Amino acid sequence: MSECEPRHVEPYTRATMERTARRFLSRIIEGITTAQTERREIDFMTARMIAHALGRALGRASALADFGRTGEGTYEALREEYLGLYTEEGTPPMIKEWIDWLGTYLVQQQDGSGRRFMNENASPDLDRLLVATRLRMGDSTSTVYIPASRTSLELKSLAEHLSALPVAASPAFRIFLSLPDVDASSANIEESFHEAYVGEFVSIEDALYGLVELEEWETDLHNFAADRGILPEAVSIDHDVIEAQTREIYDLIERERVIYAFNK
Repeated sequence: MSECEPRHVEPYTRATMERTARRFLSRIIEGITTAQTERREIDFMTARMIAHALGRALGRASALADFGRTGEGTYEALREEYLGLYTEEGTPPMIKEWIDWLGTYLVQQQDGSGRRFMNENASPDLDRLLVATRLRMGDSTSTVYIPASRTSLELKSLAEHLSALPVAASPAFRIFLSLPDVDASSANIEESFHEAYVGEFVSIEDALYGLVELEEWETDLHNFAADRGILPEAVSIDHDVIEAQTREIYDLIERERVIYAFNK
């Protein structure tokens, strides 16, 4: 991903983009309306038409123009270009809304990414869409989730900020950042980590006994059986069921034979 400043759009190329947008207006609106009605993202052809219109502002050699022509292109290259337009003061609101739709469509093609904090009936918003992103922090690279509106320069600054935090070297912190519903760019990310992190355990069994009242439940069950003359082996608690129940309350992540627990 390039770390250069977003390309400035000249007035005449912006005008070319807007003329092309008007030419494809009805077809793009139809694609967006269908997506809204069916509560899904735009389809492939609508994404290509939007990219084609946007590409007119950046030239035929741009990644957006190429995606419009061929339907091929990397998320990183396309993202760098449409965010440059997204943050331009002169970009019309309609074009910015189209970029929200295009960006959300492209994010949905990424593993482990997607809408997290948006009403499914509302139009997409890149600021509220988290996408899996690889960040270099210190001597290692981690997958974190950040808003899809963040530029490459912002990502670089974020990586430096996260690397400088006192908890940066903690394996638990790195795992916390990898949770799909955690915005790594949040201003209070360190505080959120301390609030969410419960502890680490040597096994799932250890986690169950540490996180819920499993030992007390088993004691009560055995006493119940003994009072009624029932053999101890005739009654037991299904640990698989308790594990499923516990995972509804906690995120349990295993790394290198250690279970890390976080409040949901």
